[in-house]
Amino acid sequence: MREVRVASVQPREQFHIWSEESPGRARAEELKEQNLALAERLLVRAGELGCDIVCYPECIEGIGCHLVRSDTSLFEEMAEEIPGPISDRVSEIASTYRTHIIYTQYERVGDAIYNAAVLLGRQGEIIGKYYKIQLPAIERWTVTRGNSFPVFPTEFGTVGILICYDLAFPEIARSLALSGAEVLFCPTMGIGTRGCCEGNGLIQVQARAMDNFLPITISTCRKDTMVVNSDGGVLAMARPFAEDIITATLDLDARPQDHSEWEMITSVADVRARLLQERLPEVYQPLVDPRPAVMEQVTDKPIRPVPEPREPFFAARMQWWAEHGG
Repeated sequence: MREVRVASVQPREQFHIWSEESPGRARAEELKEQNLALAERLLVRAGELGCDIVCYPECIEGIGCHLVRSDTSLFEEMAEEIPGPISDRVSEIASTYRTHIIYTQYERVGDAIYNAAVLLGRQGEIIGKYYKIQLPAIERWTVTRGNSFPVFPTEFGTVGILICYDLAFPEIARSLALSGAEVLFCPTMGIGTRGCCEGNGLIQVQARAMDNFLPITISTCRKDTMVVNSDGGVLAMARPFAEDIITATLDLDARPQDHSEWEMITSVADVRARLLQERLPEVYQPLVDPRPAVMEQVTDKPIRPVPEPREPFFAARMQWWAEHGG
């Protein structure tokens, strides 16, 4: 038994800079500081709970690529390096409370900007970073995607990280599992897809857990912050539209056991071990084919490779938020 105590933070409100039409540099910096102060307050509260690792939602600074609209310069100017002022502030909390922390920020690396998830250790050290791979159209205006699935050994187990839209693609969670991840964390701005069944976000998280028999911790704003066990069971769920911090204890050695005829046939009751050993990657070629047959069904719905920022987006986004943001 290898137990790890996890905490997931759900802010009630982040001060999204993109919610103001023309914030200007001074106002944007003011809102960014409010977001960081909010994160510090909630991470301190989480640290006081004595957990092994704490996860905070996507975009700790709240600048978001949504800020770009028709001018990307302000967003680009506000992205920071890592290590840098933001990571230093979070690092101090990690070291004070001797806890690991996962958070995301936009990181500048030379001329590129990445949506970066940072894993800090108990001494506040940077254990590693993951760069978001599946970028929605709005991020592709300004953000460079990652190109690998790193996993991070810690004293309690090996950590894999997804960011937001990554969760919609089962290949990413599976890649992390195949790379040796034993527990997954997903900081996000939200889960679920409009036009799908009620509660599809929860279903998606449970599916990713059961696809790989790995526990997943989701951290988001306003609602749907949760911890799901390796068998898909919900261990903790934040109160909707409330500021909340949830905790749960995970046993990283726990695996669903099937003592039916499958155990008699294979001699293996551990469902995860059995399914991983019985994979047939040599016949999964469509998974890595850039033009599988199904693509012919969607060729009439082309997505712009790198869409341009445009004014109508802002008005449409604000209308959506007014109708669905709570």
